[in-house]
Amino acid sequence: MSKRFALPLLFSLTLASSAFADDDAATKAARSRFKEGVEFYDKGQFENARTAFLQAYALKKHPAMLLNLGQSSSRSGHPADAAKYFQQYLRESPTMTDAQRKDAESGLAEARAKLGRVTVNAPTATEITVDGAVVGVTPLSETIDLEPGVHTFRARYADSNNESKSVSVTAGEKLSLNLPLQQASAPVVAAKPAPVEEPKPAIATPPTSTDEATPPKDPRQHWGDMPGDRSGPLSPLVNWTPFWIGAGVAVAGGALAVVMGIQKSSAEDNATKVETRIRDAGGTKGTCSSTNPDDVARFGSACSTLRKNLDTVDTDATIGNVAIGVGIAGAVFAAGWFLFSEKKKAVATNFHFTPVINAEIKGASAGFSF
Repeated sequence: MSKRFALPLLFSLTLASSAFADDDAATKAARSRFKEGVEFYDKGQFENARTAFLQAYALKKHPAMLLNLGQSSSRSGHPADAAKYFQQYLRESPTMTDAQRKDAESGLAEARAKLGRVTVNAPTATEITVDGAVVGVTPLSETIDLEPGVHTFRARYADSNNESKSVSVTAGEKLSLNLPLQQASAPVVAAKPAPVEEPKPAIATPPTSTDEATPPKDPRQHWGDMPGDRSGPLSPLVNWTPFWIGAGVAVAGGALAVVMGIQKSSAEDNATKVETRIRDAGGTKGTCSSTNPDDVARFGSACSTLRKNLDTVDTDATIGNVAIGVGIAGAVFAAGWFLFSEKKKAVATNFHFTPVINAEIKGASAGFSF
């Protein structure tokens, strides 16, 4: 017999004399499911073995069963579940032998090589959920083992302060995640407007003599002049390329934010519909995190759809926020470039207006002098 099958057969003997010592209906059913799990495992049908061991453990919660669950989960491609069962076995089996401890620790190390580990830092008594499933209340006694991919962490305290972050996890990586609680903003008190003093009427002082009066300007200067060799903030740019790049980024960011907002709203609606179907079918808030075989059989597909919708909501929200930030950055850059970059200099001109009165023409002439 190969080495990989030795462990479950060993525990079939152990459980026969300990976990299944009683003869009540639940024990008989658990014994039957356990034997089926061992047979599936020996045939290399690890997913079927895992299902059978889960059902046996649901009927008879004996710590020794956890080692079988860990091994079958590891072999069937569920390293996160395997790590969870191995850790639980090491915590809840004080009478294990040195060989059993060594097998559990070896299985845990093998599973963790395929996982990322996240340490969550949050205020005490904060409920932590990962991908919608509650993992515990801070301070957490252990790190969280997760399969590679993007996972959404949520912190909740007193049903009012919440923080959510999405984290990308890779195999073998160790991360530390801070989830501070959002503080409620203080109310803004409007300041009382300062009293406005009514302006006193100005008293015009006429010139004391004709010599002191300001002489009239030349008609051409009176109608205004346009000095050359100057440029203002709104003058044409020397180089328009950066401006158009910034403007294009702003438009693209805004458009992407709108698209992500629409997709996020659609995903939220889908998630709400799935939650309603689960509740109408008799499910509860914790149904999707339950390992009960009946719950897994009844709601497994719906819960998988719900998790995908929630992941889509978080992903779309993240992309939308990034798009908004990029769009704002592009708009600020374009505006800054337009206002502060080098401008083209205006051509030197003077506008003049001259009355014309003669025998043939009565009117005025206007034009620019260069």
